[in-house]
Amino acid sequence: MSYEVIKFAHILLLVFWLGTDLGVLILSRKFRDAGLSVETRITLLQMAMVIDALPRICFIVMLPVGVHLANATGALGVGAMEVTGLWLLAAVLLTINMMAAKNMGTPLGVKLQRLNWIGLGITGLALIGTGLFSILNGNPVATSWLAAKIGIYGLIYWLAIGIDRLFMPIGRLVGELMEKGSSKELEDNITNTVDRTMWFVLAVYAATLIAAFIGVTKFEF
Repeated sequence: MSYEVIKFAHILLLVFWLGTDLGVLILSRKFRDAGLSVETRITLLQMAMVIDALPRICFIVMLPVGVHLANATGALGVGAMEVTGLWLLAAVLLTINMMAAKNMGTPLGVKLQRLNWIGLGITGLALIGTGLFSILNGNPVATSWLAAKIGIYGLIYWLAIGIDRLFMPIGRLVGELMEKGSSKELEDNITNTVDRTMWFVLAVYAATLIAAFIGVTKFEF
């Protein structure tokens, strides 16, 4: 696969990751509006959850595609077996992640979400460790700008865990909204849950844009 094709795929992943996630952000914030009917608010949240599948896919697939791109530029020399392993890891993480989102609010969803957090947490730590160690020692990643990107990308894994953890109560709150209707206490809980989650979402946007800037400018540390 040529460098141009891999680079184009990398750009598309970034565009669809942040672009569609912005739609999720807008719909989730609108869901807080107590002036809308319960049915409308549930529809908005359902639309957000459907759209959310695309940024989840792009975020996880970015790892193996990024390694392909780094290999193509000569910045990395990861072998075919290791790249295949990264694709298998991405497939496993993506399957667990999507199944956890699909079963959100159910006992199975809780178990899958915990497994999802373990997978994301371990992978994120490995990436952060690789990035920091490489910046300090020039190995296994020789260029500091790529090492920094890897470390920041690992941090995003942990921010993603934070988003899921903070947003998790929304399933219970939606159930209460459908069963009992709106109340001040319930609306306050919904607003607080969404607002707290948004800070982590914005942190993901910032980290992603910083990593993209470093990749474009090849900024050395």
